[in-house]
Amino acid sequence: MLVGFMADIPFIVSSRFIRTFDDYGRGSAGRWAQHDIIGGKPVLEFIGPDVEKISFSMQLRADQGINPAKELEKLRKLRDTGQYFPLVIGGKLITDNMWVIESLDESVSFWGKFGSIMSAKVSVTLKEYAGGMKVL
Repeated sequence: MLVGFMADIPFIVSSRFIRTFDDYGRGSAGRWAQHDIIGGKPVLEFIGPDVEKISFSMQLRADQGINPAKELEKLRKLRDTGQYFPLVIGGKLITDNMWVIESLDESVSFWGKFGSIMSAKVSVTLKEYAGGMKVL
């Protein structure tokens, strides 16, 4: 069953294959300018919304039909090339804008023969790309 996708990475769950996410979080803020007033409190001016951020973690396990080393390499390439992509979860776009990988934090839990990665956890932080490319 397809849960969603980002770029060419599907989030999928089946009897032979699991690539999905945990600990999903989403946040943003408003952008405010502060104007100092002599003898008074500063005045705030709303400039507009800031870009959104999404974070989640993925458990990449060889025993769940995933090659953790290849998956990590795909994620690093998306981050290092600055590629922007749509993010879809539950059949719905998450904002009309594209997304980029802002950061990845990886930890390897188990190693196999000859140093192959058997299980790794990666924490992904996405940032909304409001650079003019909209998903139509």
